[in-house]
Amino acid sequence: MSEIQARLPINGTPVGGALTPFKPSAPAKTDSVSSPATNTDRVTLEAGDQAPLKPNSKPLPATLKLIQDSPHSLSEKIRNTVTPPPAWGSTSQVQGTLRDLHDVQGNRDGLWDNETKPAGSVGGFVKQQPLPSKAQNWASGLGNLDAQIQALQTFRTEKEAAWGLPVTQLDLAQLKDGKLFAAQKAIALVRLGRTPAELTEGFVSAKGQVNGVKIADRELFWQRFHPQGEPTGKVIVMLPGFLQTGRNFYEQADALSKAGHDVLIMDQQWGGQTKGGEAGHVDRGYGITRDVAAMAAYAQTHREKTYPGKAGSEVILMGTSLGGGPGTFAALTLNEQNLIALEGPAMPKGLKAVLQGPFFGPSDNFLNDSFGLLSKVPLVKDIPLPSLGLPILSTDPEAKQKIAQGAVLEDLRAQAQAMTATLPDMQAVLEKVEAGQGPSNPIQIVHSKGDPLANSALSQKLAQKLPNVKLTLLEGQNHVLEQSDAEQQVALDLLKKFN
Repeated sequence: MSEIQARLPINGTPVGGALTPFKPSAPAKTDSVSSPATNTDRVTLEAGDQAPLKPNSKPLPATLKLIQDSPHSLSEKIRNTVTPPPAWGSTSQVQGTLRDLHDVQGNRDGLWDNETKPAGSVGGFVKQQPLPSKAQNWASGLGNLDAQIQALQTFRTEKEAAWGLPVTQLDLAQLKDGKLFAAQKAIALVRLGRTPAELTEGFVSAKGQVNGVKIADRELFWQRFHPQGEPTGKVIVMLPGFLQTGRNFYEQADALSKAGHDVLIMDQQWGGQTKGGEAGHVDRGYGITRDVAAMAAYAQTHREKTYPGKAGSEVILMGTSLGGGPGTFAALTLNEQNLIALEGPAMPKGLKAVLQGPFFGPSDNFLNDSFGLLSKVPLVKDIPLPSLGLPILSTDPEAKQKIAQGAVLEDLRAQAQAMTATLPDMQAVLEKVEAGQGPSNPIQIVHSKGDPLANSALSQKLAQKLPNVKLTLLEGQNHVLEQSDAEQQVALDLLKKFN
């Protein structure tokens, strides 16, 4: 068979390479081509009423309909029944993503395996705990990975054709498990009713010192929810907590963007797509501080470029747990004292902030004490273990299931050292508050009184000490307010107090 030098703009993106037709030319709307090396990888293109592709033919627009990337050898076929191919993550991640696909093709409530039940129906213990859920998905995925991956790839391909856009403008090779990320994002876009043009992503460099301490360089991954309707000019920067990524905040970000706000969500050093960290590891409190400061500086640059001269335009930080305490609060405090030195644009001063369950120190209970002791055991403290679901971060079954699902989808892991890694730097910041050097920034805090992880008494103490800090204290024992339908709106309502 003669080769075709592919010069097609597929889905708007120019591609090149040698393709070999499967069939002789005969007028048709579609044509399949394959890799000449193996004659098994198949790409199906649709090019209107054009004749099939021919050698040396002129470029013509085409729509990518199907990619069939089949294993070529017996050993590859056997391996692919146990382990996904490169860029597809782990077996449990693939199976979890397939469950996510079934949900978005069903009742779209974000909960797995309830498509024959009323929306909002939660599962039992296995579904609500990260480690059992991960084990279940791993077992379910064995032996059928090729078909599962093909279903995910086909879904993404069909949606990209409908959107007329790739799911992300980033090169998937830049991303951890890039093909898995693309499939998961395509599912999320359908669930949210968005297109790739309305949820974009990129990286920003984070370099610099905090309180004289040099922090290792990182490339911070961010995603942007573009404002819907008339933009307010407010850029909301969402800063996740430990064992969270930006994907945990899609629901809140979606609501904010529908209100006209421009929303940026970053991945922290311990998980997701940010480069320069370790899975489940926290370098120190000031490391989170520096990253938040760098993200705030980027948001300010974005605001100035996107909303020049717009009345009411501003950057507002929204930090959760570690992203709220050693992240946002520490950044606001130390930046006011000129103790943050970034290489690049500076973090602006005077920023407002909303903190959800900020972690200033651990709650006093047996589990936190136990993890605190474990965090000091040599070697053991640095082992990246799968998320165990301990301590229990919520009594809300729906929130617990969403936490478990997120841990499966992103293969989140924890190192015991993270429990105490931020405490020395956080203590230094709190001592500045006691010495009268606290931030003057307007800060709204929402915290559950019985938070099992982050000590709510410390939030109460700050609200008493600093007149600019306002506290909304909730009854209950929920640390993950952003993933509870009953409580995720509280922080969004607090933002309105800044209008």
